[in-house]
Amino acid sequence: MTATLIISTLRDKRLEVADVIERLERQADQHRADLAHLEGTMRLFDPNVEPETVQSTPPRRRNDWFRPGECRRRIHDVPRDAARPMTTREIVEDVMAAKKLPDDDARTRELIHKTVLGSLNRATDTIERVETAGSVAWRVIGGCRPLPITAKIDRWPKAHR
Repeated sequence: MTATLIISTLRDKRLEVADVIERLERQADQHRADLAHLEGTMRLFDPNVEPETVQSTPPRRRNDWFRPGECRRRIHDVPRDAARPMTTREIVEDVMAAKKLPDDDARTRELIHKTVLGSLNRATDTIERVETAGSVAWRVIGGCRPLPITAKIDRWPKAHR
C-alpha cells in the first residue's frame, strides 16, 4: 500500500516538473523569436552591425535597505542643513540613524557606506565633493533642492499627449 502511495506521489511530482520544463521551453522559444526580431531591426538601421558581439550588462542588484531612489533622497536631506561639508562617514551614520539600522554590525555599516558613496558619486549635479585637510567631504550645491517624494514628474511634452 505504501509503495503505491509513494509511486503516485512521485508520478504527480514528475508531471509537475515536466509542466514547468515545458512552460520554460515555450518562454525560451518566445525569447529567441524576440531576439531574432530585435537583431533584424538592428540590421535595418545598420546593415554591418553584428548583434552577437553586443555584450549584455548584468542587472544592477538592489539592496534591502533602500527603495529605488531613497538613498539619493536621504543623502540630500542629511547634508542640506549642515553648517559645513560632511564626510562620508558622517553621512552614513546619519542615514543609518534615520533608517533605524543597527550601527553595531560592521558588515551592514560597510555595505551601507558603499551604497551611500556610490550615490554620492553619481549625484554630481546636486552634491559637490570637497577636499578639506586631506579628507573628502560632501555638500549640497547651493540652492539645489531635489524633488520631494510626492512630486509628479511630467515625462512627456505636451506635443505627445
